[in-house]
Amino acid sequence: MGAPAGQPRRRDDATVETKVRYSPLTILIALTACAAPGPEVPAPSNPGGVDVGSGVWDGLPFVPTGDELSFVETSTGSRFNSMGQAYEGPLADESVQLGLLPGMTAYWFAWSVHHPGARVWNGGINNEGVELLSNDECAVPCDEIRPACFGGQDCIPSIDSPVWTTPDDTSELGYLVPEDRLVGLFWNGKARAYPLDALWTHEIVNDTWDGWEFSLTYCPLTASGIVLDGIQGGEPTRFGVSGNLYNANLVPYSRTTGSLFGQMRTLGFTGEDIASPLTVAGAIDTTWENWVRMFPQTEVLADDVGIAGYPYGDYRTDHGDTFITTNPLPDPLYPNKSFAIGVTLGGETVIYPFEEMQAEVGDVGLVQDEVGGVPVLVAFDANTQTAAVFSRTVDDTVREFEAE
Repeated sequence: MGAPAGQPRRRDDATVETKVRYSPLTILIALTACAAPGPEVPAPSNPGGVDVGSGVWDGLPFVPTGDELSFVETSTGSRFNSMGQAYEGPLADESVQLGLLPGMTAYWFAWSVHHPGARVWNGGINNEGVELLSNDECAVPCDEIRPACFGGQDCIPSIDSPVWTTPDDTSELGYLVPEDRLVGLFWNGKARAYPLDALWTHEIVNDTWDGWEFSLTYCPLTASGIVLDGIQGGEPTRFGVSGNLYNANLVPYSRTTGSLFGQMRTLGFTGEDIASPLTVAGAIDTTWENWVRMFPQTEVLADDVGIAGYPYGDYRTDHGDTFITTNPLPDPLYPNKSFAIGVTLGGETVIYPFEEMQAEVGDVGLVQDEVGGVPVLVAFDANTQTAAVFSRTVDDTVREFEAE
């Protein structure tokens, strides 16, 4: 049984000591202020404005089998797969694709420290009563934006000219096995896969796809991946790795303005973009086996950009290691390295812990909710540790769904 409303499930073994660990590739070298601080005020939140309409899928959607997630839109009986594609029924005849919202999968500790005060699905508030502070120079505490690798800006080189291949071209893949994870995009009837083996090494891929320019970002320390649009504040923008961390999370910088941004806060931290919300788009964190089964014609990042493998030892399973001591400390609701997906819409952030969803809906299932006034659907698959957040609005009508 799940926790009663307002009483989230607490894990007695989830209270852990946070410690500092120095990785082979990324070394914490200083704790310095990025600017002279002004008066401290509560840090701004991200209003999270997005297009939440449904789209159209131009290809042939995959049909779930066995224990794969399938769900039904109750008014029409149309069936959908876990990527929000209608594959049977009246909405499939219209090639309906549920609008993918900018949900981001990450470690629980990362959501906990970057979004204090957020609602945790199935009851409770994360780090209740805690506020992040800002001032005239930084949208978060200046002295907590910390230099984190030798060489400073671009010390971790982004991929600026990605090369693409296909699942059949194994000589160009080289580094993918079925259980490997990736961040995937599907858009305009096409799919692209960005394996974590490459993202651990490069963290940012500046990409162009059918006229859409964007930056796919991934932070190995918080296990968080999200797309930053190529137009920010009305200006074309490309991003690079600043060499800084905030609460163990990637701090990209704009190559247009030089401003620093928080990847998980999706907010400008410094410079002329301070407190400006990033325009973001959703992506899917899943396994290569799962992705290529759903999208057999996917493009996949070729293994010609320098792949070094996972650089942080047992960090992924060590709940006591958050790389640096965070401020605030993680809320001990869940183990630090357990996964959660969160989404910010209309000024509200809601976090959906995988552990909580599995306990409530089973190994595969749905969560229907409302975030910032937007009706949302969270599709969850514990077998592949995959979750996605979709809009429940189709043709200007809010729909209800049931898992099969």
